[in-house]
Formats: sequence, C-alpha cells, structure tokens
Amino acid sequence: SIVKKVVEEEDRSRNVMVFGLVEEKNEDLNAKIVEIMEVIGEKPKMEVCRVGKGKDGRSRPVKVAVSSSLIVSQVISKSRRLSEKDKFKTVFLSLDRSYDQRAVHRTLVAELKKKKADEPGRQHFIRSGIVNSVEKTARSHT
Repeated sequence: SIVKKVVEEEDRSRNVMVFGLVEEKNEDLNAKIVEIMEVIGEKPKMEVCRVGKGKDGRSRPVKVAVSSSLIVSQVISKSRRLSEKDKFKTVFLSLDRSYDQRAVHRTLVAELKKKKADEPGRQHFIRSGIVNSVEKTARSHT
C-alpha cells in the first residue's frame, strides 16, 4: 500500500549504511561506529546492527539508525573525511536505499564512470538523480 511505502521511505531516511567495515567474531560494533563518527565529527544517538546473511570472506554492511534525516545528511556530507584515515580508507557511507533505488543508483554510477572515461578533462558528479558535468578548475569542490 502507499502508506506502507511512505512509512518505509521515512524509516530509511533515518538510516546510514556503512560498507567495507571488517567483520570480526565478538566485535564491538557500536565502538567501531562511534570511532567512525568521531572521525567525521558527529556524535549522534544511534542504534547499529549488521544486515544480510554472512558469507565467507565478506563483511556484511552495517545499518546505523539515527533520530532524523538531517543527521543522516550531515553524516553523509562529512563522510569524505574517512578516506583521510588509513584505518577507514576502505569504509564508505551511503544512504539506505530500497532495491529499486539501488538499481537506479547503479545505473547512474555506470553512466558517471563512462562519462569520466570519455571526458577526462571535465568533472562529473551525480546530483538530484542526474549525472552533471562541469569544466575542471583549479579548485573544483562542488
């Protein structure tokens, strides 16, 4: 039903997905996520859990539930800071997307990679569900 879909989207809007975080037996998942949040400069109240079925040699993503979608936006916008720390170079944060949203995003990323290969002199990025391109400048942080 439509109401169920809206409620699910609202729930997802308050989640951040963490990928690439090594999974260990008897891990203190909360402490790991708190450390990630400290690196990006946020201290939200949150609930954390791994999602999906465990597969040999692969770490499951972590779902971090926070109190509002505003906090999610702040966390995602600061997530670039993780790459500055060697410990978290392989960790990345993403919005909690539904199956359909993931399929659309996958298509956009493929289009983005193609544009980067075809037009290396320009800067390409995804904004509002569209791949955009601009001329590269000395300081191009858009």
